[in-house]
Amino acid sequence: MKTMNRVLISVVLVVLAFTASNAQSSAKALKKDLKAKVEKDCRKTAKQLEKEGWKVMPGKLPLERQIQDSRYAELDTDNNGEKLYLTATHKSVGGNYSAAKKIADDRAASELAEHISKTISEMIKGKLSSTDYGDGDIETIDEFISANKNLVSVSLESVFPVLEIYREKDNKVEVQVMVKTNAAKALKVAKKAYKDKLYQQSAELAKDLDELLPY
Repeated sequence: MKTMNRVLISVVLVVLAFTASNAQSSAKALKKDLKAKVEKDCRKTAKQLEKEGWKVMPGKLPLERQIQDSRYAELDTDNNGEKLYLTATHKSVGGNYSAAKKIADDRAASELAEHISKTISEMIKGKLSSTDYGDGDIETIDEFISANKNLVSVSLESVFPVLEIYREKDNKVEVQVMVKTNAAKALKVAKKAYKDKLYQQSAELAKDLDELLPY
């Protein structure tokens, strides 16, 4: 009987190991297939952009590589399946490259800050059904966040350029940029900025904000 049990246990272990191995192989194959599809799509996109006159400045990464980086910035997730990065894109036209790029960079950073503020606001509203906080306090916090988006712009750290391309048209220069920042870190920094500012208005509300958000 003991021998039979040992045999059964051995068989189960082999099956489990085989199943795990197959699952890992399937995951790797799926990831490889997805990467191939993304790269193929990026090549197609790069060729289309080149036809439209877009190019990169000397010393910058090739157009196709920048397209890949921007695509992965949008697709990458952490171990919990949450978006790893927050991104923002903007185009601007100026009399020269530097002027157009500065406007595009500033507006992309502004859009990124607005995205972070909106995300925090949605997180707060999502807590309404599972907390005992009064609607009045929640509304006050939400209004405070909406009215103080500039706090995020000031506190944003580690914003990285992902895409930087340009084209010349009608004696003007059009620049398109994409920037990214680590989602979890950005939300954590933004939450602290809001909490510190809100504390000056109401220590109790600042405490509520600290408990409402998971960062």
